[in-house]
Amino acid sequence: MNKSAANAFINQVLVYTLVMLVFTGSIGFGTVWLRHEISLAANRNKNLRTHLAEVQRHLDQLTAEIAAAQSPDALIRLDSSMRLGLDMPRQEQIQRVPGDVEQQLAARRNPDLFVAEIQPAGFRRGGTR
Repeated sequence: MNKSAANAFINQVLVYTLVMLVFTGSIGFGTVWLRHEISLAANRNKNLRTHLAEVQRHLDQLTAEIAAAQSPDALIRLDSSMRLGLDMPRQEQIQRVPGDVEQQLAARRNPDLFVAEIQPAGFRRGGTR
């Protein structure tokens, strides 16, 4: 048997084994890195959900406070405490504005950002034209 042919065969097996170990190791490293990235993304998602829930609770609280401050009873109490002598508006003095008022005001303030159609609000004094 030729000794150089046996050594060449062993060298080839050793090289192929090392290549397979490196290849398998790189797949393992890639898998661990990918799982770590998924974990980081899940943690960021969880933090964003927590922050969103906190902002939503705060927004709900502010909406409730605004609704309480704009209620007719609260406005009447405020009128009497400040001694303004205001009366409730008559039905003919009230004019309803169609559509979303906030959207219309934002469109009027920033016409380059909003393409919405702006409808002017009309006001009447004393209920007659």
